[in-house]
Amino acid sequence: MNEWWLLLVLPVGAYLIGSIPFCFLAGKASGVDLRTVGTGNPGAGNLRRVVGFPAALTAGLLDGFKGLFVVLALLGKVPDAVLVVTALATVVGHNWSIFLGFRSGRGLATAAGVVLAISPLLLLWPTGWAIAGWWIGGGVAGFIGWTALPFVAALVDVPQVAVPVTAGLAVLILIRRIQGNSDAVPGWHAAARRILFDTDRAVSKLDR
Repeated sequence: MNEWWLLLVLPVGAYLIGSIPFCFLAGKASGVDLRTVGTGNPGAGNLRRVVGFPAALTAGLLDGFKGLFVVLALLGKVPDAVLVVTALATVVGHNWSIFLGFRSGRGLATAAGVVLAISPLLLLWPTGWAIAGWWIGGGVAGFIGWTALPFVAALVDVPQVAVPVTAGLAVLILIRRIQGNSDAVPGWHAAARRILFDTDRAVSKLDR
């Protein structure tokens, strides 16, 4: 199978794997539709608020495993270009799941799984910012952690493929944040708020 066939078949398979909505399914198992309760986002954060931490942790780990599995299955076995496209396709599947009308989670756990497979050391950067999110707000911490990650990858000793992968992940995460939930407020000001804080509401200390 030549590289062009790989570029067609593997990303499609990765997209379908990424599309499995573990958080949504965990919510349904508890009798709730995450798209209609809480923030309306069928992701781990909303699952934690509505159902509880154990369910969110389990579903979040499964979301992370999607990215981890796809990259580990291909790492060192396909050209870097194929690996990059396929890894990103997994996150595209998570963010725009075919099973949820092409609007689902934010992709953080799946992206973390991708990064973990390529370089566990590199994952320390967004993880550190996620922890900092308890004090400065999870939205802004996530913005800093993921948008700066490609620059970190370029400066530290990690596989070269990490730079295009993390750049792609940053773009996908930002696009999904800009899109917001199904009831997202229109307009540039609201979009900027979603980019920086991942919310349509004015940020206060209560949100942090």
